[in-house]
Amino acid sequence: MGTLFKASALATCLALGLNVATAATTTTDQGATGDVTHGDKVLRVGCDAAFAPFTYTDDKGQLIGFDVDLIKAIADEMGYTIDMKGYPFDGIIPTLITNNIDLIISGFTISPERAQRVDFSDPYYRCGLTFLTMKMDAGKFDSFDKIKDAEICTQIGTTGALYLQKVLDEPKLKQFNSPPETYLEMLNGGCDVVVNDRPVNDFFLAQNPKNKDIVVSHDITSAQNEYYGIAVRKGNTEMLNLINEGLDRVIENGKFAEISTKWFGYDISADLKAHSAEAAAAAAGTAQNK
Repeated sequence: MGTLFKASALATCLALGLNVATAATTTTDQGATGDVTHGDKVLRVGCDAAFAPFTYTDDKGQLIGFDVDLIKAIADEMGYTIDMKGYPFDGIIPTLITNNIDLIISGFTISPERAQRVDFSDPYYRCGLTFLTMKMDAGKFDSFDKIKDAEICTQIGTTGALYLQKVLDEPKLKQFNSPPETYLEMLNGGCDVVVNDRPVNDFFLAQNPKNKDIVVSHDITSAQNEYYGIAVRKGNTEMLNLINEGLDRVIENGKFAEISTKWFGYDISADLKAHSAEAAAAAAGTAQNK
């Protein structure tokens, strides 16, 4: 973990609707535990268990979220069950590569860098980056150009962290294992700005009305062409084809729309279809970098 939680900080986190998860030990009740393979009709799924609203834990320690429901639907459609566990985000690709899991789903952004190590499914979500700042600092940090000298909190190993390192000259980054830690740090005065994926920041703001009273959100318009995909081991075409077929089926039979409406209030596949050419180009560009 990137920081130690004091009792007061944890209380603040809970009061503002943040869910701090113990990622390495969280598992669903479905499927077996231990060494299982897709040959057993069980998909071993890895995720970041503190990435709301995609993969996070409820007050009973159970994994919930859009991605959890989606991979359950895909597995069910293809005749599989799942064994899903949370892992530290910066160790999740090595866990896949070493065959300890079969796939990763966790708001996992498709990128050329990651595609050198894993293979990605078809995109299933279009997102971008936003930054949050305290309302009292809203005038000082009202555009992305103005945060270059700010103390910036972000999640380690994410495309947001990589983006900041690419476009800013020697950024002052404080990187943490999970989004809730980044919010805690900003709320406690440890940084000026938080950069995360748009749906993650939006979920934080929506969890408690007080959040919108004290925090302001801004788009990072130069980083809007990002897509989430499901990652499998490189060269595992059997698994990749299975996931893509299952994804197509749940989109066609309406299950995808049902799940997205549950979590976002609308069918997100419409936005993906509206940008299908862009999504295809992104996938093609990634493939060229494999």
